[in-house]
Amino acid sequence: MWPWSHAAVGYLCYSLGTRFVGRRPTAGPTAAVLFGGLLPDLVDKPLSWVFELVPQGYAVVHSVLVAIPLGIGAFVVARQRDRRLLGIAFIVGYWSHLLGDVVFGWLRSSPHVFGRVLWPVVTLPPYDRPVIVRLSEYVSVFTGFQTTDDAMLVILGAAVVYVTIGVWFVDGRPGLAPIRRALERSYDEPSE
Repeated sequence: MWPWSHAAVGYLCYSLGTRFVGRRPTAGPTAAVLFGGLLPDLVDKPLSWVFELVPQGYAVVHSVLVAIPLGIGAFVVARQRDRRLLGIAFIVGYWSHLLGDVVFGWLRSSPHVFGRVLWPVVTLPPYDRPVIVRLSEYVSVFTGFQTTDDAMLVILGAAVVYVTIGVWFVDGRPGLAPIRRALERSYDEPSE
């Protein structure tokens, strides 16, 4: 999945969950769900692609063996600081990322569907192409579909993002007001 798809799926799960318990999404947990949803790629992709410390971009933070204790630890810390919803939102974003990678691997008929989330028990084989070639392949998906499956995955990913944007608007655009206030304050400050 692409990073924006992970963020979208995490937000949809968070939004539906808050509505299920009779609440509405708010700014802090929205930021936490987005951070949790992006965290595995923010850590593992550079570890693999830039620093070559792990053979694939599915490693340390993509592992359920790391995700479960890290998620529980984040919840415990958030609860101790009376910010329980931040911990829950982080877990929703983080764990939905791992579930999304498994589902995406299954949709693409990957031979390593569950191996993506079982590091170090399962270590995926190293990439067989240089980083620049892999990045160009990711970009080429948007410029020219090689297969019908490629087209369907792009359409599905775009649909999830567009639906999420719609849900975010219906939710009152949580997280936007603090950004707007910060920007307005910066414009109101006298310039020297």
